[in-house]
Amino acid sequence: RRVNSSTQALLGLLTIAPMSGYDLGRTVRSSIGHIWSESYGQIYPSLKKLAASGMVVCRTKKQKGKPERRVYSITPKGRERLLQWLLAPPQPEVPRNEMLLKLFFGAQVPTEVLIRNVEAMAAQHRALLYKFEQTERDEIDGNAHYPDAPFWKMAVRFGQIEMQAHLQWAEETLASLQKIAKPKNVKPKIVKRKPHASK
Repeated sequence: RRVNSSTQALLGLLTIAPMSGYDLGRTVRSSIGHIWSESYGQIYPSLKKLAASGMVVCRTKKQKGKPERRVYSITPKGRERLLQWLLAPPQPEVPRNEMLLKLFFGAQVPTEVLIRNVEAMAAQHRALLYKFEQTERDEIDGNAHYPDAPFWKMAVRFGQIEMQAHLQWAEETLASLQKIAKPKNVKPKIVKRKPHASK
């Protein structure tokens, strides 16, 4: 049976520091977002469940001119649950890639459609590669004093190498698609025959 790892991800983030739901959302985007995505719609219900089960405690902090801030901290019970999850083997991934699925059936559409899809993917992954490099530089190297920092670096390095591989694949695939598209766009040359000289 597959286990929903969202709550464990939040417990892991709370080992770094106590955080509000808003802080957790920002931390997800700046740290684990490329390997594990959580929306605010998922974070707040998960925090409520964790608090009800004694995995986290919530304290309210007053803010001048602002609503009270609810800050969550992991409890010993939460740390025990996190440890149990970390010691268990990772669950196998379920592969889903709509762009590759559409490419697989590429003979059914004009090649130009596939070229646009691959170009869009390459642009997206180029931006992600830049983001990973920026995260390593600003977020990880800037917080090297954390004991988790070397492991953060390993995770973000995976993202960098993965994006570089995707970009290399996109370059090769675009070259192949261009070759497939070219014959369709080339008009056949009409060879004019010279009239035979009359005898």
